[in-house]
Amino acid sequence: MLNRLKHVHLPTRWLASGLLLGCLAIPFYSSAQTSGLGLWTGADADLRLTKKFVLNAKAQVRFSDNIQVTRAYLGELGFTYKLTKHWDISAYYRYTGRLKRNDEKTGYYYRPYHRFYGEVNYGTKLGNGIKLAYRLRYQNQFKDDNDATVSDKSYLRNKVEISYGNPSRFTPFVSADLFYRIDRIDGDNGFDQIRYKTGTNIEFNKIHSLDLFLFTDAPIGSSTDKAVPILGATYKVNVGFGKGKSKKNL
Repeated sequence: MLNRLKHVHLPTRWLASGLLLGCLAIPFYSSAQTSGLGLWTGADADLRLTKKFVLNAKAQVRFSDNIQVTRAYLGELGFTYKLTKHWDISAYYRYTGRLKRNDEKTGYYYRPYHRFYGEVNYGTKLGNGIKLAYRLRYQNQFKDDNDATVSDKSYLRNKVEISYGNPSRFTPFVSADLFYRIDRIDGDNGFDQIRYKTGTNIEFNKIHSLDLFLFTDAPIGSSTDKAVPILGATYKVNVGFGKGKSKKNL
């Protein structure tokens, strides 16, 4: 009986080990071709008021230049409402302080940005522990400029994620998030980047879990941005009615 149990869990251990090794190997390969390594670290809290309604709060600090510069910090508040077994909708506000040069070019400061976004989410089980999730997001961002708030960028984002649920505490996942810009006055809108992400959720118990992940934003078309590997860690807390795993990632 003991041997049978070992064989049941062995593929899961191989999968988790392979994922972790991949997360360690890819940054070293990528950093040789890019301008540095980044890190996003933060916390995510869900308060489930009913079976259908969830309040959410997030906080995050983002580092760049081989994790030597605090590039941005942000806080986020929102809610999710479950429509059916497979569909839900969300709405959020995000405040971000982003590192920028001052007008005199003599120093730096954290410029305020305000983002509002709404989402439609779909999730289903494909069998054998495999889950498919799709998210459509509209986001509109503003920035503070000389005592006024002006429009910055607006996007439609399409994200597809595949995860593997299993008896272990590890739930590995991969995803792709396609960015479509829609606010350019000159009409030069379109796809400008795609975010590739891989990682794993580690469940400690029904309330506490940890997301470890690696991603990069690959430019599309005329974008001049460089693809930089970014490591991430998000501590998650889930409390209230009908507790379950959060589906939201920053």
